[in-house]
Amino acid sequence: MKLKNYMKLLNQLTVDHPECMEFDVITSKDDEGNGFNRVYYAPSIGHFDGEYNFHANNPEKESPEKVNAICLN
Repeated sequence: MKLKNYMKLLNQLTVDHPECMEFDVITSKDDEGNGFNRVYYAPSIGHFDGEYNFHANNPEKESPEKVNAICLN
């Protein structure tokens, strides 16, 4: 999912349910609901290899990998 689509969905959710602005944010382990965790960290940008590895962008250090993703937690 692209960030613009994700934000559109979040914005609509807050319009439909303004009370959710005070809710905790959690993530699910998988699509079957086999586990959940609270979100503690701010989102970061970096390179995702499309499978398992994410390397956060470090503006003080040049990276050979193209920044292509946002990690939400």
